[in-house]
Amino acid sequence: MTTSPIGSNPFLASLQSTSSSASSGASGSAAGALGSASTFYNLLVTQLTNQDPLNPMSNSNLSAQLAQFSTASGVQAMQQSLATLTAQLAQTQSLQAASLVGRSVVFDNNSLSLGSSGTAAGGFTLGGAAQNVAVQVSNSAGQVVDTLGLGALPAGVQSFSWNGTDASGTPLPAGSYSFSVQATDASGATVSATPFGSGQVVSVTLNGASGPSLQIQGQSASVPLSNVQGVM
Repeated sequence: MTTSPIGSNPFLASLQSTSSSASSGASGSAAGALGSASTFYNLLVTQLTNQDPLNPMSNSNLSAQLAQFSTASGVQAMQQSLATLTAQLAQTQSLQAASLVGRSVVFDNNSLSLGSSGTAAGGFTLGGAAQNVAVQVSNSAGQVVDTLGLGALPAGVQSFSWNGTDASGTPLPAGSYSFSVQATDASGATVSATPFGSGQVVSVTLNGASGPSLQIQGQSASVPLSNVQGVM
């Protein structure tokens, strides 16, 4: 029986080459080391060729190695597919966002933009029929400046208009305001109300950390594309 010296053992040489490649380029492609089928099978054949004839590899060990490689290959292929899908979704979102420039959109927001016209419009969605609905308008400091009594309203999408004055009827300066909705049913129980805003898209940011975002006319902060509920 002839044996190969340890220093010239091709299997060990392969492992040494693999280790040195991994340490010098850990961020490289998985095609190095055990990243390809041909590399794996070459190492497996070398391992079988140089195994101890008095203590050969068992069938269970061989099957385990094959199963591990198959699993690793499947995970790698899945990761590549997910990366491709993510890139395609990001591109689609960017195209959708760009197409909204100049369009009026409805988005999740409780802000009001009071312009030179002296009026501002807002909206909300009621989760059920309400007997009493009131909208409180607050300034940038969070102080309530006016309360609008809307009375009884059915479930669904509702809108309102604010004349830009405080509770005493004094006109307020143009700028950004916010609103909140308090609604109760006939028994006095709270009815859920989800506010939304509307406005015209003037520009789009495509490379934001959370995806594309829209700059809405009259809004000081950009609105994520995911917050858009509809296009008018």
